[in-house]
Amino acid sequence: METNNLFNFKRLLLLMRRQIFSSAKSLLIAFGGMAGTLLIISLLVAYFNPPALSGMVPLYFVVMFIGGYVFTSNIYFELHQVQRSYSYLTLPVSLTERLVSAWLITGPLFAVFSLLAMLLIGLAGNLVMQLLNGTMPFNLVIFTGSLKTIGIYLVTQSVFLLGAVYFRKNNFLKTLLALFLVSLALNIYSGLVGWGLFRSLSGDMVMMEGQVVIAPLENLMTKVLPAVFKFIFWYLTIPFFLVTTWFSLKERQV
Repeated sequence: METNNLFNFKRLLLLMRRQIFSSAKSLLIAFGGMAGTLLIISLLVAYFNPPALSGMVPLYFVVMFIGGYVFTSNIYFELHQVQRSYSYLTLPVSLTERLVSAWLITGPLFAVFSLLAMLLIGLAGNLVMQLLNGTMPFNLVIFTGSLKTIGIYLVTQSVFLLGAVYFRKNNFLKTLLALFLVSLALNIYSGLVGWGLFRSLSGDMVMMEGQVVIAPLENLMTKVLPAVFKFIFWYLTIPFFLVTTWFSLKERQV
């Protein structure tokens, strides 16, 4: 029976275990430090201003996003170290397994453990407040909006996974810079296109009760483009960046 050189679930699990254990100590320290800091801040808010405690949830997710992006940016740290790159590249695993392993660890698994950490903060906070003044002000963090927020993290995290392979140093900061430059270029391009459209249509505007009505353009801007961008963001972003990351990994291995 021939061995599957493209993808093997057992090899994937072994690679994931290796990657997790190689950075387990630093991960536990980082998770513990962030969770402890958030718990202390939350307890202070719960004690002095309980109604404001609900506003802590966005802070939890901001910390999760930043921590996840930094973690993702360094997931291929072995690949960029001269002393360790050879041993990493000669592991008996395929490129697909290297990619899937890194994405699963920094994406879904990181998000799940972050939610568990938030729940533990809530449980610990309720326990402390129950002992202090007999109240339980912490509510469950998981609610309907949390799932969408996690989805946004998974989509945007794929960008930093590409940066983890493409850039050799300062991956996180360089990825942020690249995102800023791309965003700036897109905004300039969109502004020029919009200016050109409005300029070309200025002679065909229809005046109705003092208002300018351009039905096709209004439909394009309010319905068509938002639907297209929404589809691209939720369904095409992750596959695009994962495929691009795969080819970047292949180039590095060659």
